[in-house]
Amino acid sequence: MATAVRCENMNHRRTDAPVAHCPQCGNVVNASKRYAHCPEDAHARARREGSVFCVHCGTRLIAR
Repeated sequence: MATAVRCENMNHRRTDAPVAHCPQCGNVVNASKRYAHCPEDAHARARREGSVFCVHCGTRLIAR
């Protein structure tokens, strides 16, 4: 069985990450922090900060 490849973001190594999703790969890092939906202005702000994924709901923000 193949092992999951994790990105370099430190949230993957934390036992209680402050965000639900990794901003680099989008994987869930803390399921208890998940949002069902975020307002578009929050996504716009995250895009300006360079996040590929929303840390709250996991939506892809920047196309690769």
